[in-house]
Amino acid sequence: MDIPQEQYTQQSIPISSDEMYATSMQEDRVRNIISQISPDNQLMELQWRLKGYILDPFTREWVKIEKTVAEPSPLMVSKYVSFTSSILNQNTTLSTMQPEEINRIMKFTIEWFVDDMDTNAEIYGVNKDYSERTRIGMMLLNFIFMVLKRSQMGIESKRMWGSLSLSEAQNPNAQTNKKQSLLQSLRDWKV
Repeated sequence: MDIPQEQYTQQSIPISSDEMYATSMQEDRVRNIISQISPDNQLMELQWRLKGYILDPFTREWVKIEKTVAEPSPLMVSKYVSFTSSILNQNTTLSTMQPEEINRIMKFTIEWFVDDMDTNAEIYGVNKDYSERTRIGMMLLNFIFMVLKRSQMGIESKRMWGSLSLSEAQNPNAQTNKKQSLLQSLRDWKV
């Protein structure tokens, strides 16, 4: 029994330009969020900044701030990036930390940094350069603190999952919930 070819073809539902735009915007949001919380991007930024570079906003390339100043010890840079990578990861960012936990980790990090810098300052080439030691410490502690702060009370994971939620965008009957959801999202970002 032969079935006509016409029955095999499925009827395609045309996709509106609004739906395509919404899908495109959702994908852009996801890419943006992933790039913001990507530990690899943040560790790369820390590494460049420790070496004395800044990111040129126009070319998006790393540029040495002061070309006459020698870069710090590669041993120091690799040690601090390695240490930071143990904290700066998605498990930490997407966790639900309490302020007491953050304080304990920061206390440990500060003690570790002071001990390491005091012990190895000569090896790192910053034995008497206290302003450089402070710059390095502030950079390291700032990176770690910002990651821990993003994980406080699970705020980062709530933000991420809230922005990735497609259920409200696909449900036309959820107009009243959209306003509440938007206000909730904005409130969370201020914390």
